Amino acid sequence: MRAVERLTFDLDRSYGLAVYPPGTTFGPRLLHDYEFVWIIDGDVTYEADGVPYPAPPGTVILSRAGMRDGYIWDAKRTSRHGFFHFTYQRNGAELPPESDWPKTRAMRHDDVLLPLFHHLDWLLTTHPPGWEVLAQGAMRQAFIAFLTGSTSCAAEADSAMHPTMERAMAYVQRTWSGGHLRPILLVELARAAGVSRAHLTRLFHSEYGMTPIGALRWLRLDRAASLLARTNLKINDIADRCGFESAFHFSRLFRAAYGHSPKVFRTRVAAGVAMSGSRLLQGRKLSQRVWRR
Repeated sequence: MRAVERLTFDLDRSYGLAVYPPGTTFGPRLLHDYEFVWIIDGDVTYEADGVPYPAPPGTVILSRAGMRDGYIWDAKRTSRHGFFHFTYQRNGAELPPESDWPKTRAMRHDDVLLPLFHHLDWLLTTHPPGWEVLAQGAMRQAFIAFLTGSTSCAAEADSAMHPTMERAMAYVQRTWSGGHLRPILLVELARAAGVSRAHLTRLFHSEYGMTPIGALRWLRLDRAASLLARTNLKINDIADRCGFESAFHFSRLFRAAYGHSPKVFRTRVAAGVAMSGSRLLQGRKLSQRVWRR
C-alpha cells in the first residue's frame, strides 16, 4: 500500500461516546459517510446490509457510505460504545477495494486503535495548537491499521481525575447505573465526594467552567443526544430516562444546548448532516471522562 500519506479525512463531523439502556435498537439507517465504532460494554449485534455480526466488548466496527446498517444493543445490561463519523479521499492512495474491507475487528489489550481513538477524542474536544494535522495523522494511522490488521502496540494508561472529582463521578455512575439519569442534588453530590458544596463548586468551575448541577445537566443532555441519534426510542421515553420532568422541559433545554429541537436534531442526524453538538467543549471533556471510567 503506497502513498498512504496522501489520504485526507474530514473530521468535522459527529463523535463521542454513547450509552444505551438494555433492550434498545438503532436502525436500520442508510449511512451517508464513514464511521468507526468501538464497543466498550454490552454484547451487541451489528447488522450490515442484512448480515449480522457479533460485536462483544473490544470490537471495532468500520461502516462505510452507502451501507444500510443497524445495532441490537444488549438485552440485559447497558451498552456503551465510542464513535467517529468521517469522510475520506484517496488522492491516489493505493487501498484495497471497499468490498474487501473488514467490517469488524477484535481489539486486544495491546491494540493501537483504542489509544488512537482516545487521542482523537482529546484533539477534537480541546483543539490544541496544530490539532488538525495531528487529528489527520491519528485517523490515518487508525484507518490503515484497521484495514491491514497491523494494530499491536504497548498499552497506554488514562490520566486520572482529581481525587474529589473521582469520588463525585463514581457516585454519579452508581446512581445512574440502572439507566435512569435522575437529577442529583448538590448537597448529595458533595456528601458523596466528602467535601463542602462550596469546595466542590470551585473544583467544577476550575476544571470544567460550570457548576456541578450544570455539569450533570449537560451529561443528561449529552446522553439524550446519543439516544436521539443512535436509538429508536421515542422522545418522551428519552426525556424520562434522562431525568427531565417533562418532554417540554427536555425540549427547551435541549434546544438551548444543541440549537435544534430533539425532533429536528434526530431528523438531521438521520439525513447525514454533521451535528457538532453542544458548544460547551468543557462539558464534552467531562462527558468523555465520566463515561469511560
